[in-house]
Amino acid sequence: MELGLVGNIAVIFGVLLAFIFIGMHIGIAMGLVGILAMYFLVGAGSSLSMLGLLQFNTLADHYALISLPLFVLMGYLVLHIGMAERIFNGSKALVGAVPGGLLHANIFSSAVFSAMCGSSVATAASLGSIAIPYEIDEHKYPPRAVMGSLAAGGTLGILIPPSVTFIAYGVFVGESIGQLFAAGIIPGLILVSLFMLYIFIAAIVVPSSSGPRLKFSFVEMLRGLQGMWSALGLIVAIIASMYTGLATPTEAAAVGCVLAALIGWSAGKLSFQVIKAASLDALLTTCFLVLLIVTAQIISLALSMLGVPQQLTEVITSLDISVGALFALIVLLYMFLGLFLEPASMLFLTLPIIHPLMVSLGFSPVWLGVVLVVLVELSNLTPPVGFNLFVIKGVSGGRPLKDVVIGVIPYWFLLLMMIYLLYEFPQMALWLPDKLFGY
Repeated sequence: MELGLVGNIAVIFGVLLAFIFIGMHIGIAMGLVGILAMYFLVGAGSSLSMLGLLQFNTLADHYALISLPLFVLMGYLVLHIGMAERIFNGSKALVGAVPGGLLHANIFSSAVFSAMCGSSVATAASLGSIAIPYEIDEHKYPPRAVMGSLAAGGTLGILIPPSVTFIAYGVFVGESIGQLFAAGIIPGLILVSLFMLYIFIAAIVVPSSSGPRLKFSFVEMLRGLQGMWSALGLIVAIIASMYTGLATPTEAAAVGCVLAALIGWSAGKLSFQVIKAASLDALLTTCFLVLLIVTAQIISLALSMLGVPQQLTEVITSLDISVGALFALIVLLYMFLGLFLEPASMLFLTLPIIHPLMVSLGFSPVWLGVVLVVLVELSNLTPPVGFNLFVIKGVSGGRPLKDVVIGVIPYWFLLLMMIYLLYEFPQMALWLPDKLFGY
């Protein structure tokens, strides 16, 4: 059936959105729409026979995909052995005396926890359950400031490596996981700095925006570092093993799982129940992501057979539109989709179109991965579906969602600023992969 470029896009994504809005799981919806598109638009004989080979190439032929369940398991082990509390206590001893006080500890501890967990939701939930009663109830910090910083800090979970989103993106587009991890390090640190700089300036200009600073104590700082040594050691072991050539990302993930288990065992926190809970959580998360990867590949194959990415590229290059304007339109698209789609679903729903389009226009796929992760982070803070908003609301002790939403507004704009900086200075993401891999 010949529908043309606009017709093919309208039919495929129209039917897909209809399936999603009637309540069908997005993974099932993408796979079903891809199969229907192959049957009715491409021709069953020439396309459906490729589905088996597609799934084999996606799952069995990607060694790097093994790192996905391993890093997810490591993150849940870290979560279930209670490492978040030690990280938070160490962070408040290190940065609690800076203007902004414990709000800095929220961001700093989120950054450290993110480097082991790789999940925005887990980072926000684990640290939020510790920090909210301590800061709001005991130290009388403004609830909006506390919950906003925790929700924003949670977004670091998928930017600072190891990130499960980077792994899933890398497998989908065929990019090096090690390069993607390296590309996320500097933008992640810059984003941490932007968050903490905002808190510092706000505390100076409007003291009521934060709470009391902790008294600096060198002894407490040493105790805090002592409590965090296992977390910092785990982070260093993973990163050093990958970038010194001692281990691939997959091997580093396996080492990370073993080290996390040993840390839990040495602290007396490792038990059969902990291993069972972490394994089940990792299984559910991995199955969800793998389903999205496979079914998004089915839609990608259908679109490729219809020539949609190639035709779309030709149309855009023939238009009198600047690259900057196109990039702004893509950012607006993700902001719109973030209003009603779960972040991972939004990413894999759009990758079959966005990735080939942007790469054909000369953008680096590694840089694009970092930009898309920041856009996914933005959707995590965007109501009415923003996951981190509801996570913090859930651990806030019954405080209204409105306070969380108002609290994240400054950080939402800082994430937009980060996207602009990445566009203007792409070497922020590409310099380190170039130094380490000659990208």
